[in-house]
Amino acid sequence: MDSHTNPRKIVVTGANKGIGYSIIETLLASTTPYDLILTARNPTLGEKAVETLRSKHPKSLSKLTYRQLDVSDDSSISSFTEWVKNTLGKVDVLVNNAAILYRNSTDEEKKSTIQVNFSSVVKLTEKITPLLSADGKIIMISSTLGQLSYQGETLRKALEDPKLDLRRLHEIANNFLEVAKDFKPSELGPEASYPGSKALLNAYANTVLPTQLGSNQQVYVVCPGWCRTDMGTDQAWLSQEEGADTPVYLIELPWKKNSELNAKFFSKRQIQSY
Repeated sequence: MDSHTNPRKIVVTGANKGIGYSIIETLLASTTPYDLILTARNPTLGEKAVETLRSKHPKSLSKLTYRQLDVSDDSSISSFTEWVKNTLGKVDVLVNNAAILYRNSTDEEKKSTIQVNFSSVVKLTEKITPLLSADGKIIMISSTLGQLSYQGETLRKALEDPKLDLRRLHEIANNFLEVAKDFKPSELGPEASYPGSKALLNAYANTVLPTQLGSNQQVYVVCPGWCRTDMGTDQAWLSQEEGADTPVYLIELPWKKNSELNAKFFSKRQIQSY
């Protein structure tokens, strides 16, 4: 039972469409009141998403707000963090959902994928962590393509290093093209940067972030599954609503640290291997 009296403040990044949008919509339809912050890079698309959601759920018990946030822009991260500090005070859940995926990517696009899906997410998380409530949660939207078994041997060995720390993770990210040279393409992961970006994110959430969190704060990593979104294409098996199921399940788990669940990797509400 959550003894917290005010509605929980939940930030979802990249939420004007896709899984982020469905996470917000599922929570908006809940009988539990929340203070929901939908962020998106583009203000027009973000405001439109909020308008659509409000009209679809006129009787929602939750409050819904749009805030501009481009995770790849340092100044946008800074102004968003300032707004959180001055307006919300604390955040109860940060859902790091914003990500990019290129098909047949160039080297520049590969670097951009690592930057947005890993480096920028870490930057935002490091800024928000001091503003996380004492029993707050951070949820990383990842992918089974981020599992170590999908990576090339060089990256896999680097991420399995027991001395892995944030400095080393950034080093790997900065030299990604070199580190990923022995990646073996497959039908699911035709190129290295998207799986690699998620593997780096998983390693951060599994090894580095838990040491920075308070005694009752938690982090979870989630693969929503292959969903029919812009990123997943209309060939995917699952709806975006189904993709939102596990993230929402984790948000609604008791607000008390559970060592058996903390820093674990989830898919379909079950723990998976990294």
